[in-house]
Amino acid sequence: MESEKRRQKIIELLKKQEEPISGSQLAEQFGVTRQVIVKDMGMIKAGGLPLLATAKGYLLQKETDGLHRREIRVCHNREQIGDEMQLIVDLGGYILNTHVDHPIYGSVGESLRIKSRRDIQNFLAKTEETGCMPLLELTNGVHSHTIAAEDEQTLDEICAELQNAGYLLK
Repeated sequence: MESEKRRQKIIELLKKQEEPISGSQLAEQFGVTRQVIVKDMGMIKAGGLPLLATAKGYLLQKETDGLHRREIRVCHNREQIGDEMQLIVDLGGYILNTHVDHPIYGSVGESLRIKSRRDIQNFLAKTEETGCMPLLELTNGVHSHTIAAEDEQTLDEICAELQNAGYLLK
């Protein structure tokens, strides 16, 4: 199958997916190597589609919910994760994903979908119980989030509070 046609089929498939699909699954489905899929995903993302590369696979971020979105870069340590997340949700924001730009592995991220204090507690409990290292530890605390809110003013307020807390990077 021709590269451009395959990428179009991948986009169509991702638009229907609710859960991430792995590069290996896509490679098998399209009869190519995983490396070809990685290249395809890079081209798809470069084309401007909101593609998330997560530990479980690729996911196209759907923007049909009417929320306003903003990508932010922040820096803090592991102990401040809960505080940063709580600041965002208490002001009416949602944390859709997190990712780091690693010098060797490239962009590594995960969909979070955190919208409440309960979601934060569950996330922190899972991190603690599994002993998994948060992504921010790969990049000395620097990471990015896509956050969402009902309006731009709320996103501005969240960014101002993150700035006041010393978390937001310019």
